[in-house]
Amino acid sequence: MNKEDIYDEKISPLMQSIIGICRDHGIAMIASFNIAHDGEGPNGEDCSRLTCTSHLPDGEGSFDERFSKAAVAIQRSAPHHIAMNITTQHADGTRTLTTVI
Repeated sequence: MNKEDIYDEKISPLMQSIIGICRDHGIAMIASFNIAHDGEGPNGEDCSRLTCTSHLPDGEGSFDERFSKAAVAIQRSAPHHIAMNITTQHADGTRTLTTVI
């Protein structure tokens, strides 16, 4: 089992819970994990500099400037795979995660 597998199996479910709590309560956050390992990923990508980073805005949709600077520094030296979450904000203020791309 490599670091990517361990992240996927053990850390990712915890992060999904943390991300959900942060979104529900408008808590800005950044978390980054170095899951680099020798070898290739499932699509043949180089995994020698692999990271997994989550960066969320606060409840008003504003990103913490310090976290944004950290995200840029992390992403500058990491392979890039762009992901996007699409949410629906309801009239009562609740949000529903519609898709993760």
